[in-house]
This record gives sequence, structure tokens and C-alpha cells, in this order.
Amino acid sequence: MTLGWLGEALASAPVEHALIAGTEIAFLSGLVGAFVILRGQSFAGHVLTDVGTTGGAGAYLVGMNGWLGFLSFGVVASVGMELTGGRTRGERDLATGVVLSLALGFGALFLYLDAQLAHANASMAVLFGSLFTLDPALVPWISLAAAACVVAMLLIWRPLALASVNPDLARVRGVPVRAISVAFMVVLAVAVETDALVAGSLLATALIVGPAATAARFTANPLRAGLTGGLLGALIVAASVLLSYDSYTWLPQHTSWPVSFFVAALAFLAYAAAAGADRATFRRRAEVELR
Repeated sequence: MTLGWLGEALASAPVEHALIAGTEIAFLSGLVGAFVILRGQSFAGHVLTDVGTTGGAGAYLVGMNGWLGFLSFGVVASVGMELTGGRTRGERDLATGVVLSLALGFGALFLYLDAQLAHANASMAVLFGSLFTLDPALVPWISLAAAACVVAMLLIWRPLALASVNPDLARVRGVPVRAISVAFMVVLAVAVETDALVAGSLLATALIVGPAATAARFTANPLRAGLTGGLLGALIVAASVLLSYDSYTWLPQHTSWPVSFFVAALAFLAYAAAAGADRATFRRRAEVELR
């Protein structure tokens, strides 16, 4: 990869839009992901990607913008899961599972109808992302949504962290636990459903869980883990966009590899490297303690 090639890539309008929107939402995803891990809500994040499939496929079916379909269905489902779920994790998972089954059914129907009505690109865009074909008019709106959600997380992170680890104590201290939880679920929905533009609904949770889990290997502070995970996620997406652009020249067929593949692969490699470093640090500390 030469500097000349990099300059050519950065001069491309689709690459520029992909980098701006992708890195911004990746930062939000890493920040949110730390609290998803803290709250044990990875399953909820996965469900929101399936709900997003339904919304995105439905949007293509009626001629709407795909992001609006992802976002509207995701926000409604996130609020519904939080309001209908109980206080325990088992009760929340039960409510989440009910939403999941309904979403998968409608998602399958909408994708089938998309195929029947010759919306050939709908399934690929919904399931695997379409960051390079992002409508430039959406970029400012995505930036605004990501910025608003980051500000919201910075405002609520401390009561959210307390409500996540000890909800009873949070209530005693006057924290509006249910309202904080609903606000967090809305932010999570925005992050997950916009991630679908980057990695598709099948791999959207890679940006939610991967970078944050990597950062959590090195710090127990949820905000610090979230900010670190956000920066890591932004780097992963930037690298993925550039690698996808360059992959056009890798094979004789001259087709670009999907951004979603590179996002998932780099997130896994980052986590594997962090896990190895964490184990090595633990072994060194153990050896010192046992001497």
C-alpha cells in the first residue's frame, strides 16, 4: 500500500463518505458496547440486528431509505423489549426472545418479497452492508445521530453503570433505573441499526462487542473501556474501508471484498491479540507472586 494509492483512495467520494460515517458510528458502537458487556445484553444487541433485517428489508420493499427502516424498527423494538421485560435477566431474555421470533418471521417474508419484486440488491445490502453505496445526503444525519448518542452516553454513563451492576442500590440513591435503561436501549438501537450500513445486519454486533471486549481486557472502568473501544472500532472500520477498496485489484475478477468481512476479521484479531497479551500479563504477575 503506497502513499499514492492511499491518496487515490481518499480522493474517492464513496470512500470519503464511508470513512466519515463508518468511523463515527464505530466510535459510538465501541462506547455503547462496554455497557452492553457490563449489563450482559449481548443477546439483546443480536436481536436488534435481526429486527433491523426486518426494517431494512421492509424499507426496500416500499421504496424507503434502508437506514430509516433499520432505525425505526430497531428503536421501537428496543423500547418494547425494555418496557415488557422484567427486572431479572431471565425475564428480559424471555421478552427479547419473543421479539426475536416475530422479527425473524417478518424479515424472512420481506426478503422473499424483495426477491420476487426484482429488488436484487436488497438482500445483499440488508444482510452484508452497503457502505460504499451510502447516500451522501445521509452522512450529516448519521453524524448528527452518532454525536447525539455519544453525548447522551457521556451524560448517563455513571448512573447507567450503577444501575447495571446494582439496580437496587441505584433505586435507593434515586436513580430512575427504568428511564435510564430505556434511554440506553434507544442508544443501543441507533448504534446497532446504523452498524448494519457498515457490516450488514448479520455482522453488526461485531462492532458492538468486539472492540469493547478487547478494551475491557485492560481496564475495569466502563467509560474508559468504552472510549478505548470506540477508538479501536473507528480504526477497524477505517482499515476495513481502505482494505475493501484496495481488494478490487487482488484477484483477476476485479471485485471488491465486502467491508463487513474485514470488520469481523480485524475485530477478531484485535480481541485475540488482547486475550494473548492479557494471559501473558497474568502469567508474569503469577510468577512474581509465587516466588
